[in-house]
Amino acid sequence: MAYETARGRAVKTALTAALWLALQAPAAAPDPRRPAPTFDSVAPELPALTRPAVLIVSKTNGYRHDSIAQAVPAIEARVKARGWSSFATENAAVFNPGQLAKFDVIVFANASGDITTPDQHAAFQAWIAKGGGFVGLHSAGDGSHPDWFVTMRGNGKFIGHPGGADQFQSADLIVEGRSHPATRHLPAIWPWTDEYYSWDAAPAADAHVLVRLDETIMRLEPKLRMGERHALIWWRCEGRARIFYSALGHKAEAWGDPAHLEMVDGAIGWAAHREGTGCD
Repeated sequence: MAYETARGRAVKTALTAALWLALQAPAAAPDPRRPAPTFDSVAPELPALTRPAVLIVSKTNGYRHDSIAQAVPAIEARVKARGWSSFATENAAVFNPGQLAKFDVIVFANASGDITTPDQHAAFQAWIAKGGGFVGLHSAGDGSHPDWFVTMRGNGKFIGHPGGADQFQSADLIVEGRSHPATRHLPAIWPWTDEYYSWDAAPAADAHVLVRLDETIMRLEPKLRMGERHALIWWRCEGRARIFYSALGHKAEAWGDPAHLEMVDGAIGWAAHREGTGCD
């Protein structure tokens, strides 16, 4: 009995020491690329806007890309060069009927995660139903978004992307739709380096593929291969709403590349019903 008591005391002492050490250890620093999800309830104050007007949203309730810091000002600059107005925010309470009515296009600049409350989601969908234009960039295509958003985007479930040394690869992009405002400046084969997403299904039957990945020289796990159906840029209609998605734009360098910026600019012009055809 005495042995058991002594043993119990030893265990208790060891556990106490371990707990004390754990409490003294510094707390792990929060990962800025994986912020805690938040939902907004107080709408931002909008500046005076002239039409056309573009809402740039970079809120992240999923993975946060460092390149948001370059993407947002680059998009703002292209919008300004058109003589249009823009408003950039990470406050999803802007998704309310009164404020959304002031915009012609919403751009998700590497926005991720489920960022809207039910009321904000309803306001967003009502705005789309009235013919608003949407441009989703890079992580607007990842697996963090709710089902209704994936349906609007128009393709399958996100599977992943290459990792490790293969995460960023140089590849040939095959430009199939060279009459669209977003891609008419591009060569038939566009050399590009990025983090390439894969999904479990190609874009929906009503989607128009503009650019796809040539997998023939790629280092891809079998599960990431989509063959000739590996689309990276496409558009589709949601009623009168023009929906555009591009999987490009992970790295900061993309937001200083003239060809990429002209592609994004053309997508915004098209989504605003100012250029191109479709969804009439």
